[in-house]
Amino acid sequence: MDPSLYKELLVQRGLIYRYYWSPPAQGKPTLLFLHGFPSTAYDWHKQVAYFQPLGYGVLAPDLLGAGGTAKPLEAETFRMNAMARDIMDVLAAEGIDKVVGISHDWGSALHSRLCVLYPDAFLAHGWLAVAFLEPVTTHFDLEQELARTKEVLGYEAFAYWEFLLRDDASSVVQKHVDSFLQVAYSEDAENWRTYLVQRGKFAECVDGNLQLGRPSYLDDQEYAALRAALLVNGIQSSVNWYRAQVENVNLADSLGIPKKTWTIKAPSIVFLALKDYVCTPQAAKATMEKYGTEVTKYSVESGHWPHLQCADEVNDALHEWLESHGW
Repeated sequence: MDPSLYKELLVQRGLIYRYYWSPPAQGKPTLLFLHGFPSTAYDWHKQVAYFQPLGYGVLAPDLLGAGGTAKPLEAETFRMNAMARDIMDVLAAEGIDKVVGISHDWGSALHSRLCVLYPDAFLAHGWLAVAFLEPVTTHFDLEQELARTKEVLGYEAFAYWEFLLRDDASSVVQKHVDSFLQVAYSEDAENWRTYLVQRGKFAECVDGNLQLGRPSYLDDQEYAALRAALLVNGIQSSVNWYRAQVENVNLADSLGIPKKTWTIKAPSIVFLALKDYVCTPQAAKATMEKYGTEVTKYSVESGHWPHLQCADEVNDALHEWLESHGW
C-alpha cells in the first residue's frame, strides 16, 4: 500500500483517523474496507493491490485503537454509534456518498452498525468470516456467553477473551509478539480449537511464549509489517473493542435502534470461512438468512482470515460478484 496515499482527519468528536484513500476511476464505486483485531488497514493490502488497478476507489481506515488512528484507553470511546459517525465523517471529508462496505472480524460489527444507522450510504455489502451482527439489546455477560457457545458448539468460543481483558495483556503481547501473532494468524486452523476456545490456553500459550510457526500465507514483508504494528502500538487501546462489549457500552444505543432497520436492503456477499472455530460459518449463514434480502454465500476453505489465506480466490469471487451488479 502506497504510503503517500495515507491521509489523516480530525473527526467531529476530536479524534484523529488515519486512512488509505485512492479515488475511483469514472463509473467505479468506492470500496470501504473495515479491518478487525489485532489488525490495521494493512490487513487489506492484497485486496488493495487487486482492486485499485481495476479503477475501484479504495478507502481503508485504521480503525479506532489501531495503526495511525487515535488510541484512547476508555472503553466508552469505542461506542459503535460514535465510531460509525467517525467513519461517516471520513466519507464526507472525501466527498463520498455511497460505498460498497467490505469487512472482517470487529470491522464487521462496525459495518453492521453503519448498515442500520446509515443504510443509504451503501450500494452493497461484503462480509468476510463475520457477517451482519444485530444490535445487542440485552445485557452481555461473558460467563453466560461462554456457556451458550459451549451448549451450541461444544466449546467456549470466546474463552480467549479472558486473556485479552487482563490488565497486562498488552505488555505480554509486546514481549511475546511472535507467540501472539502465530496463534492469531495461525497456519493450522485447528490451533484455534486448542488455544482460543479452551479456557486458560491462550494465556498459557502467550505467557509461555509458545511459538507455533509462521503462517505460509504471510510472506516475510507481510509478517514483519504485522509484527511491527504490534510492537509499536500494542493492544492497550484496541482491546477496548472487547471491553466495550463486556462493559455493555453499546446497550443504550442499541436499544434505541428500531428493529425495522435491521433488515439489509442492499445486496450482500458473505464469505463463509469453513475452518473458523470462533466466528463460525454457521453463525454467519444464519444471520444473513435472517436479515439479508439479497445474499450470495461463498464458502472458503480457510480459517479466520480468508482475505489473507485465500486472497486470490476471495478477490476473484468478490470482483465477479461486483461486476454481476454492474459495478
